[in-house]
Amino acid sequence: MTKIDKNWKAKEEAKRAFLSNQGMYAEEEEHSSCGVGLVVSIEGKKSRKVVDNGIAALRAVWHRGAVDADGKTGDGAGIHLQIPIDFFYDQVERTGHNPRKDQLLAVGQIFLPRTDFGAQETCRTIVESEVLKMGYYIYGWRHVPVDISCLGEKANTTRPEIEQKQTKITRNNFCKTQKKPNSKDFQKRSP
Repeated sequence: MTKIDKNWKAKEEAKRAFLSNQGMYAEEEEHSSCGVGLVVSIEGKKSRKVVDNGIAALRAVWHRGAVDADGKTGDGAGIHLQIPIDFFYDQVERTGHNPRKDQLLAVGQIFLPRTDFGAQETCRTIVESEVLKMGYYIYGWRHVPVDISCLGEKANTTRPEIEQKQTKITRNNFCKTQKKPNSKDFQKRSP
């Protein structure tokens, strides 16, 4: 539930005056639109606090997306995180493979039809065929657990099945370059 702070306007004006005096805010640049929030660790250290602050920032801008009358069904706004590589190395090992830590690992987030198992298999086959055509090796698939207790009725009715495909990326996948591939190279090659 939204809480009303009667002193909000005065606090905002004080913040803007402070930022303006520091050269970090210009009223003439102010305009009405939603944008992107950025929460980082300026030390470059991984921290759960950064994730928690990102979630808090997202909650603070609930107005930026459509929210249904049930108060739970929204437009799917979220946060972007770095791949937790140690977690996915463990997931690869669970498929019976030994991931080489000197090679890049890609994780594809795949949204499948939830109730049509034949269509799910067709989608997996299409994804796997394209990945293999590009010369990549597929370690396996991972079912993504979902906590449906926080979903609204409409969101739950239409939610997809979510799976992750783990793929090994090697220098051989990038035959046009002699350099070791990086994540930007992979993004350029992705269908």
